Amino acid sequence: MARDADRKFLNRYFRSVYNKLEADALLFNRRLPHEGLKGSENEQALADVLRSFLPSRYGIEVNALVIDREGAVSRQCDIVIYDDVQFPKYLRKVYPVETVYAVIEVKTELSKQQVDSALQNEAALRQLKFQPLLTPYWQTQTNKEKIPHSPPVHCIFGYRSSTEDFGTFVGWFNNLPTQAYGDESFPYHPSFNHFIACALDKGLIFCRGDGDIPRWMTVADEIHNERNFSATGDGHRFEVDPAKALFLFLETLWTMLEQSPRHPGFDIRSYMDVDLGSFIPFTHDGKLKD
Repeated sequence: MARDADRKFLNRYFRSVYNKLEADALLFNRRLPHEGLKGSENEQALADVLRSFLPSRYGIEVNALVIDREGAVSRQCDIVIYDDVQFPKYLRKVYPVETVYAVIEVKTELSKQQVDSALQNEAALRQLKFQPLLTPYWQTQTNKEKIPHSPPVHCIFGYRSSTEDFGTFVGWFNNLPTQAYGDESFPYHPSFNHFIACALDKGLIFCRGDGDIPRWMTVADEIHNERNFSATGDGHRFEVDPAKALFLFLETLWTMLEQSPRHPGFDIRSYMDVDLGSFIPFTHDGKLKD
């Protein structure tokens, strides 16, 4: 009896959480007159939801760049999720790739052209050297303890898509990268690349990197609700609940963040050039030290 009561309590609790996400999804449906403003507002709205949903150790920045220690720079990223606890806060709007958990591209309406462009940005991000430059101590510790360091999770989030057909939508993502191409000399080399694509009027595509790519349409439980979107799939017509799509995106993203650790051996000094990283020692009486 107690177990049934607990289950009913949890059902009510998660239903209240779902209702909150449903309200957020309805907020996303607002209309703005200017496309530029709409894009900016949509990015900020999603960032606000992420800040309220993710643990505080995950920092959220809108319109930022990601860099690596060799000077390579990503294209502008709509949302960057970074480590806001473990590493010092030297920079704003520009983040070393070693500290970045995920990058999200936000689109008002996803189309094949938009997806192709986003995947090109994703490919450029993958070119950054994401593994930290390790000191001999950390090389030894990494080998001994098998300390991992994962590349950033890449996400594409669309408020809408330009097609009603779910098959067409998933076809835009047929050529997802699965291999994480890092420095093979890194003691503990990651093998998988995680990717998430979500459209609120369709559902979710999730690439874990192991060859399995789940594709989920978030079919509505409550039919003929005004928030639902109409979609087709395999010759059938469905109603899609955007709140459920949002909930699934947030849960999947959180799971991937938890499974994408940052290496504790990262040192910001690996980004300094020789001049900035050099020092001249003096004695206690102000004379040059031999």
